Amino acid sequence: MKKKRYIFVMLFMFVSLFCYSSESSNHNGIESKSGIEAYRKKYASALKHFSSKKSDSLRYKACLFLVDNMDGHMSPEGKQMDTFKDMISSFETKKSMGELHAAWNYAGKSGTTEFVPDSAVVTNQMLISNVNSAFDAWQTAKWKDEISFEQFCSYILPYRCGNEHIGGNWRKVLRERYYNLIKDENNMARAFAILKDSVFKDVVLSNVYCPYSLDAISSLIIGRAPCGQQYMLLVNVLRALGIPAALDNTPMWADYSQKSHGWATMIGRNGEAYTVFEKDTVAKTKNPVDAAVFVPRYRVQESDSCPYLIKQIKTAIKVYRDEYKVINKDARNEPQFLSNVFLRDVSKDYGLNTSISFEIQDIQRVYLSAYSSAKDWIPVAWADSKDGKVTFDNVGKGSVCVPYIIENGKRKFLTEPVLVGENRIIKKFVTDPSIKETIRINRKYPLCQNIVDVWGAMRGGLFLGANNADFSDADTIGFIKNMPSGITYIDCQTKKEYRYFRYKAPQKNRSSLSELQFLKSGRNGLEVLNGKYYADGIDDANIDKLRDDNMATYCKGFTVGYSVTLDLGEGNTSSVSIIKFSPSTDLNFVEKGHFYELYYFDKEWHLISRKAAKEEYLVFENVPVGALLLLKDRTEGVDERIFVYNNGQQIWY
Repeated sequence: MKKKRYIFVMLFMFVSLFCYSSESSNHNGIESKSGIEAYRKKYASALKHFSSKKSDSLRYKACLFLVDNMDGHMSPEGKQMDTFKDMISSFETKKSMGELHAAWNYAGKSGTTEFVPDSAVVTNQMLISNVNSAFDAWQTAKWKDEISFEQFCSYILPYRCGNEHIGGNWRKVLRERYYNLIKDENNMARAFAILKDSVFKDVVLSNVYCPYSLDAISSLIIGRAPCGQQYMLLVNVLRALGIPAALDNTPMWADYSQKSHGWATMIGRNGEAYTVFEKDTVAKTKNPVDAAVFVPRYRVQESDSCPYLIKQIKTAIKVYRDEYKVINKDARNEPQFLSNVFLRDVSKDYGLNTSISFEIQDIQRVYLSAYSSAKDWIPVAWADSKDGKVTFDNVGKGSVCVPYIIENGKRKFLTEPVLVGENRIIKKFVTDPSIKETIRINRKYPLCQNIVDVWGAMRGGLFLGANNADFSDADTIGFIKNMPSGITYIDCQTKKEYRYFRYKAPQKNRSSLSELQFLKSGRNGLEVLNGKYYADGIDDANIDKLRDDNMATYCKGFTVGYSVTLDLGEGNTSSVSIIKFSPSTDLNFVEKGHFYELYYFDKEWHLISRKAAKEEYLVFENVPVGALLLLKDRTEGVDERIFVYNNGQQIWY
C-alpha cells in the first residue's frame, strides 16, 4: 500500500512543499489521506490530558490546534542526523567549516536522512510538554495582554517554525540562556531587538555545512549557521520568551541571484509585521524587506570611471509567511513552492502594494512568474480570472513579470514581460524582430555593491620595485589611484631595472587578489616576467594562481596591508612596462575561452547566437532592438540576469 507524503524542500531558507508517493516506511507516521480524525486518534491521550479540567480549556484548544494542523509538516530524521547530533553534543569548542563538513560526511556512513511526517516523531508527551511550556512563556510575559489567544496559537505555541529537525527541549534551554537579557524589559519590540543582537553574536553567519535545518539547541552548540537557520533559531528564542514570531520570506528576488531569503518577524497586537532592520534598537513596522539593501562600504567616485550601473537594492516580488496553521489546503496541486499549504501572503506588510491586471477571456487559473537565474520563469503567485481579466495584488515595484496558464500540461505565456511600477504596469517589453542592432557586452549579471566594496578598498595600493630583498631601496612604480574594475592595467613604463617587484595592499585593506603580473615590452610584444612569488599576509598556498589567467582562482588576503613579491632570481633584473592585476570578482564577466549563448524573450525564448569568447567581451549582430535579453555561459557559472541594451549599456532586471 502506498502512502502520500508531503515533503519540504528548502530553497536555502525558503520552505517549499511537494507531494510525492513512496513505499511504506518503517516510521509510524499518519497517512495524510486519513485526515484530522486520524491525528486526533493518535494524540487522544494528550487531548484527554487537557480536557479533564475545566481550567485547562484553553490548553485543550491549543493542543487541538497543533493536532489539527500537523498534517503536512515534515522533519529531517534518520541515522545520519542522529549520528551528527551525537557528534555535535560532544563538541567542546567551535568547529571550522571543514570540520563540520567532515562530521556530516562521516555521519553519512551510519545511514541516511529523509523527511518524515511530524506524526512519526512527535509523541503525546512532547505535545503536552510543549503546550505547557508555551503557556508558561505567554502568561509570564510582561506583554501578555498584547497577545490574543489566536496570536498565541499561531506564533508562540508551535513546536517548530520551519522545516527544522525536531529535537530537544528547546524552550527550556533557550529561556534559560536568554531570559536575563530581557527580564527588566517591558517593551516587546525592544526585547526583540535585544534578542536578535545576542543570538546573532552567539551563532555567526556561515555557509551551509549540513543540507538540512538543525534544531535550535544544535545550532547553539555549533555557533555558526546559514542565515535561514539563524533566523529559525531567533524565532524559537522569541517564542520561548513569549514573543509572537514567525519566519517571513521572499521566495526569490525579482532581479538577483536564484536564492530565496527568510527573516524573523514579530507579530504585533493587530497582526502587524515588526522587524529589526540594520542597526535598529527597537523592532518597527514598514521596514524594508530584510537584506534587500547592499549597504555600501565604498561609494563609487566620478574619477573611478566605472562603466557599470551599481546594483544596491534587491527587488522582492512577493513576501510570504510560514505558518503552522494550514492556510490553503487546496494549494497542494499548485506548482513548485506555491504547493506549500502553510504559506500566507504578507507582501502588503512590506510595502509591496502594486496591483497589475491582464486580459484573459476564459475563466481559469493564471500564474505570475519572475525570472530566476539559471532556471527560468518561476511562478510566484496565482489568481483566477474574472470578467475577462486577472489581477495580482501586492506585487513588488521594479519586478519584471510574465503571466502564464497551464494548457495541455504545458506553460502558455499570455503576454510579453512587463515591468511593475509604483501602482501599475509601466512598461511592456514588446519586441519587433525586424529592427536589429549590433551590441557589445562583457557581463552576464549586474555588478552588485558587495563586489564594488572589494574593489574600491584597493584604492591606494602600491606597486614597488627594489634591488634589496628588504625593499630598503624601493621605488614606487605604480599606484592604484582609482577603483579597479575587474582586470586592470597600469602603464608604468619604468626604464630602471629591478630584481624584486611587490604589490603592497592599503593599510586597512585585505581584498583578495585574482591576478598579478608584471610585463615588459619585448620583440614579440609584452612578455610576462617570470620568477618566484612569495607573500606576507596572504594565502601563499595559492600564490601561483595569481598568474594563471583564470579569474576563478584567487589568493585570499588574511591580514590588512599584506604584500605579494615577485623575485626574478639571483643576477636577474628587468624593467616593467605594464602591471596587470585584478581583485577577486564575482566571475560574471565574459571570460576568454568560454562558450556563450544569447537569447531574447517575447512569449518564449529565442536563440540569437552562440559563440566562444576570444576577448573579454562579446559582439553580437542581428539583436532585436529593445528586446529583453539573456546571456548564458555554457562553460560554467549559474549567475545570469535578464537585461536590455540601451545606448551601449546593459540595464539589468
